[in-house]
Amino acid sequence: MTLPVFYARPEFMGSTLSVPPALASWDTAGSPGQVRSAAFVADVQAAVAVQARVTPDPLALRVDIGLPDNVPLLALNDLDNYLFPLIPKLTKGIGRQFASVWATKRHATRSSVAVCQTHTVQDPGGAYSLQVRTTASATTTAYKRQIRDQITAAQPLSEGGIALQLAFVIGPRRAWPNLWKATIDSLGSILGRDAGAREWDARDGRITDLGLHCVIDPAAGNQVTIAVRACTVGKQAAR
Repeated sequence: MTLPVFYARPEFMGSTLSVPPALASWDTAGSPGQVRSAAFVADVQAAVAVQARVTPDPLALRVDIGLPDNVPLLALNDLDNYLFPLIPKLTKGIGRQFASVWATKRHATRSSVAVCQTHTVQDPGGAYSLQVRTTASATTTAYKRQIRDQITAAQPLSEGGIALQLAFVIGPRRAWPNLWKATIDSLGSILGRDAGAREWDARDGRITDLGLHCVIDPAAGNQVTIAVRACTVGKQAAR
């Protein structure tokens, strides 16, 4: 049985992005949101494509999002919505799979991207160290329910930013970026929900540090195993 694996985060200064990072857009083609998203993807690809093609496996990418001071840091601007569709498009462009993908957000005038070879590290631990399994399609409510029902004993982390790492074990037929949003939406017991929010509207804007990891298990079939590590920012276990 293949176990979840955690990888080291790139810790060097990345390339400065020349266009503002853009959230995923589901608007019609040619809309301002789609144009911004396409420009962001193109900028990242221009910054890292050459290095990503020649860097040995396992491959890691880190995106640091700089937000204006007047933009609330812990509301909206969900980090997974910057990484998708960026990572699928970047993967297709460079012909390589990432083993580990990271994103942070801070109040800053600079946004950057870095790519490097990574390596496995010890389990980071955290206020929550959970492991869940699901077999449903990530496009279904059943996927979210299966995860939610395995973490019902959790209570929302105290107010402030959250560092979250998710380590996936998937079969070769799964596309792991398709699992990110549905998984995070299922973590309302940990992230909390605003008063009156719907079931899957977790406060994922609180995530200021996000690490996503993946290993392939040829025997996994449709089963997905996810190790969940979460804590308030500043209380992470040492990397």
